[in-house]
Amino acid sequence: MNNKKASAKNTMIAGNNIYQDKFGNTIYFDKKNNLAYKISQDKVNTFQTLQMRYILCLIAFILFYILFKLNIWLSIGITIVIGIFLEYRFRKFLKQLPKTTKFEKKDRMKPIDQMIESSIQDLILRFVLYGMLGILLIVNTFISENVKGQNGLVVISYVVAVFAFYMAYKYLILVIRKKKNK
Repeated sequence: MNNKKASAKNTMIAGNNIYQDKFGNTIYFDKKNNLAYKISQDKVNTFQTLQMRYILCLIAFILFYILFKLNIWLSIGITIVIGIFLEYRFRKFLKQLPKTTKFEKKDRMKPIDQMIESSIQDLILRFVLYGMLGILLIVNTFISENVKGQNGLVVISYVVAVFAFYMAYKYLILVIRKKKNK
């Protein structure tokens, strides 16, 4: 039990395919290939970046299309190239990690377990930042000339804003829980 707590405190990665082995190591389980990869502490940052590859592609598309005002098809093309590159880097990164085929999925790493270990100031900062992101996305749909006529971008902005407000709400609940436990 102590190994799990120590690892959760040092590791801020979680997700559907992230587990903890009996020694407290963080494990990424690739369901498609039925392989488990051990993520050492020195490779956590690289893994976190590559784990968010799809979100990074979405952000790249939004930047190319709105900020740089590229043609939509050119923006999609560049985003696809970036996505292919990031997927290649992710697969290449996984090949460098120690792997096994005999892994029993028991303790899934939950983001809530890791967030509760954060300080109140960190949780408040995340609450404020997610809240501001949601507000800015909604305000942007009203004032940005690039977004006004694009119904798809307006919908995406609202969907991301709802997600940001949801995350802000989760962090607010964590702050309240942590203050009650003090």
